[in-house]
Amino acid sequence: MTLPISTTTGLESLAQQFRTTTENLANAATPGFKRRLMTYETDSKQAPGAIIGKAAVDFTQGRLVRTGRGLDMALHGDGFFVVETPDAPGGQLYTRCGVFRTNERRQLVDGAGRLVAGTGGPIVLPSSVGVSHVSVARDGRLSAGGQTIGQLRLVRFENPAQLEAVGAACFAAPEDLRPVAASDVAVQGGFQESSNVSTVTELTNLIQVTRLYEANMKSISKQDERMGQILQVAMA
Repeated sequence: MTLPISTTTGLESLAQQFRTTTENLANAATPGFKRRLMTYETDSKQAPGAIIGKAAVDFTQGRLVRTGRGLDMALHGDGFFVVETPDAPGGQLYTRCGVFRTNERRQLVDGAGRLVAGTGGPIVLPSSVGVSHVSVARDGRLSAGGQTIGQLRLVRFENPAQLEAVGAACFAAPEDLRPVAASDVAVQGGFQESSNVSTVTELTNLIQVTRLYEANMKSISKQDERMGQILQVAMA
């Protein structure tokens, strides 16, 4: 994290950084979570030296952790799973969290119950197939007992920086950002992608932003004291 010098850093920017850092810490153990960032720039439309912060996402690959669970799937490379929901633009959200299960219709869904998109529609596990018997190929094809069940729809974006974070591990795409098929991503069954948050880094950031905030508050307090002294002299 690179923060501006405390004397030119707005308190609101520091408060935003604090919220961002605490969100990262709260989701350090959330599969597929991508670290939130704050970038800073000078706002020429405001007072000279005014700093504004903008939210961003670090899409760096997280560590893959073996779970052995049949419906845990992790992506290695640049891409996203697709989940369907009427509440998102285009009815779809994109995620790196492949912790899946089945609903009462034996359809593959994510932890929130949203359908996981397949290349041919929803993926449905036959009643004769147990979850422990499901295997997934690197290209996203699900099979059990030699029978192909379906294939995951995997996509990527030319400019993922335009994606908007929705909840902890999902992203929505604006209307002008279109996904394309992800050809260089591999699926690993029985794995989860851990968050890319470094707890040590975020705790260090938290200490830094707290100190900068305190320095700003002290500076404002001293300015208020000087202004009070000037007013006392002027009114004497």
